[in-house]
Amino acid sequence: MAVRSFTAPSAPLMKDVIKELYINELKGYKPTPEAKGVDASQAKDFKAPVAPQTPVIDAAADLAAWETANQEVVDAVSQEAAVEDEEDEEEVEEAEAHH
Repeated sequence: MAVRSFTAPSAPLMKDVIKELYINELKGYKPTPEAKGVDASQAKDFKAPVAPQTPVIDAAADLAAWETANQEVVDAVSQEAAVEDEEDEEEVEEAEAHH
């Protein structure tokens, strides 16, 4: 029967050099005290923005322009509908003439 035995290493364990340097630097750190009045120089005084001016609206002129444009659209649509109706009537008459 084979038996394995574990032996302790004869050489001392290697130290973690990086870890020790980091800890030494942390222990040696001394924060610098903040100077008084530093906070006041970092912030500016609040000034409310200037309110915008209300726009000048000529509602009567805008309404008249809209009604004129709307009437033009209605006229154009009614003209197209009349042309389409005439074309449909012509197609029906041609179809009846062929039968």
